Amino acid sequence: MAKRRRKLVRLVSRALLGPIVGKMPKSSIESLEKLSYLPKIERHIQDIIPVADAQIVRHEIDAPFPPFLRTEAAFGKRNLYVLNDAVVSPHSGMVWIEKRIVEESVGSLRRIMDWGDILHEPLLPVRKLHVREPVVVCHPASYYHWLLEVLPNLLFAISRFPDVKIVVPEKVPGYIAEGLATALGANASDRFITCPSPVRVATLVMPQYHTVPEFTHPDVMDLLKSEVKSKVMGEGGTNVARHPDVGENLYVSRRRSRRRRLAGEDLLEGKLRDLGFTVLHCEELSFAEQVHAFHRAKTVVATHGAGLSNLVWSEAPCRVVEIFPKNYILDCFSWLSFSLGFDYRYVICSTGHKLDQQAIAAVLQQI
Repeated sequence: MAKRRRKLVRLVSRALLGPIVGKMPKSSIESLEKLSYLPKIERHIQDIIPVADAQIVRHEIDAPFPPFLRTEAAFGKRNLYVLNDAVVSPHSGMVWIEKRIVEESVGSLRRIMDWGDILHEPLLPVRKLHVREPVVVCHPASYYHWLLEVLPNLLFAISRFPDVKIVVPEKVPGYIAEGLATALGANASDRFITCPSPVRVATLVMPQYHTVPEFTHPDVMDLLKSEVKSKVMGEGGTNVARHPDVGENLYVSRRRSRRRRLAGEDLLEGKLRDLGFTVLHCEELSFAEQVHAFHRAKTVVATHGAGLSNLVWSEAPCRVVEIFPKNYILDCFSWLSFSLGFDYRYVICSTGHKLDQQAIAAVLQQI
């Protein structure tokens, strides 16, 4: 009797909410290429366009670094997928066909599990989008992921499909709106389609996301400099007015951020100001001002955070000093620094999320 009741509950749940409910994520997330032998999946695949070959990147660094600051990364091949009759979310870029989430649209199972708050998306109502042109999604993400993943993938898609329409959600952060206007031009909004919920499209251009987002591919850095930075700086670097208070030595502060703030940061800021550093709150600068400020930077000191994504705009020689809380160390910005040929240093706070006098002294010694 108990087994029959459990079976009945599963049947009712599936009928009301769909086949994804109650399953472990791996049973609903699959690689498009892995399943391409199935006729019901194959009919959705119009084309697979190679963007980059598989590659191992090694940085030969003179100074020794601990294992948690990796100097070697393996990049799998990356494609653009052209799909027929696919459903996509404007909020996450997640794609699903035949009730299966396409792994290449999110990067990996690990990444989608980190997101957490989007696992319900395949259960939302879907409306059909009536456009003749191919469609690509530019979904919101944190500044790091949007700048170094979403925007480059969008630029790759546009380079191959110049008439592609861009699906965006109803509300996007200011840096996304400014970044798109910078990268695509003032008339870019003519190709935008605003969608509040998942949509079914006739032809979808789906970029492939890297499984390990800590590593930025060298091609991405080159693309951002050629297609975005060049438009901000203009001929001779005069296309945008320079922020009057920004010098060549920068401290990127997180004191006004809600997450991962370090106690005692005000003490470090005071000492750095005395040494001629400019304290930047990147959230208060326009997209173009951030590009310009980091382009001129010769020394960048920062607590670990998204502001360091702007290192992609900097040029060697540049010294980077990154400050980590004791229990939160990620090597995405050391990788970015190694890739760009910068002199990278780091300090780990021994007192958790607090910059005590010992940590401040360690930072000043690295400058």
